[in-house]
Amino acid sequence: MTLEEYKKLAPTERLSIFMESLSMTNRTPEYYVNWTKVARETRKYEVELNTLNYLIGKQNIFDEAFALFSKQPDLLCAIPSLIACRDTKLDILSVDEQDNMSFYSLNFARIDKSKILEYTNFVQQTGLLNFLKEKANRSLVDYVYGVEAGLDSNARKNRSGTTMENIVERNVEKVCREYGLEYMAQASASYIKNRWDITVPVDKSERRFDVAIYNPNTNRLWLIETNYYGGGGSKLKAVAGEFTELNAFVRDTPDSVEFVWVTDGQGWHTAHRPLAEAFGHIDYVFNLEMLRTEYFRDLFLC
Repeated sequence: MTLEEYKKLAPTERLSIFMESLSMTNRTPEYYVNWTKVARETRKYEVELNTLNYLIGKQNIFDEAFALFSKQPDLLCAIPSLIACRDTKLDILSVDEQDNMSFYSLNFARIDKSKILEYTNFVQQTGLLNFLKEKANRSLVDYVYGVEAGLDSNARKNRSGTTMENIVERNVEKVCREYGLEYMAQASASYIKNRWDITVPVDKSERRFDVAIYNPNTNRLWLIETNYYGGGGSKLKAVAGEFTELNAFVRDTPDSVEFVWVTDGQGWHTAHRPLAEAFGHIDYVFNLEMLRTEYFRDLFLC
């Protein structure tokens, strides 16, 4: 089916084609762990971690730790990494045996040398000292490498969106290179005005479009937003509504501007109704399977 044939279909027919060709996943092998980031985060405290190896297996470990931290307070900067925490300033609740509560803070980025005992007590109460005494049997650098790999899993949701952006940009780049078109990733309305003298009304002043494509032969502009939803949730309804409104915004200009939404994922099966409403307003809604067709090429050349 050509793009022209697809455009002539009723919104319900286009939606049906879209839903039937949703991808199972967009998770490439690189999705699971960003090893470059893991290595970078581990290297931050490599010297401190190697020094803290001294505590491994020590019997009187609290006194040993207190003495070590007193001599080298900056070693405490590595503690958040050892307890799988990204924060460096920690607000802590303390509950005593009578269930009395109190609160205190410890800054692991700027060590307060007058609080070495409090830092050491905290490290003990987290269970880290007992781990170093009883369980640790190898380099703490290797241990933190594993911790960082686990923490990196929290970034997978963002990587899913980045994967979509990369896939779309690669497709756009091929078409632009072949047909002499221009494009820009993360393009703002002001950038588009300065570079191509096209006015793009936007719903948010800070709005940046994932990709903007310009055809100098026809003076037409296409603005692409992309995302991926492997699971359901209320956000899908909100996103469908947001992009329906955004489509109306960007087309409210005397210049030739079109909005393109590239989205995918099995999550859309849980938000059929809001997506159907979006199809009724947005002419160009594509998924990954559709990128394999000639839709992109035909769209930007028309």
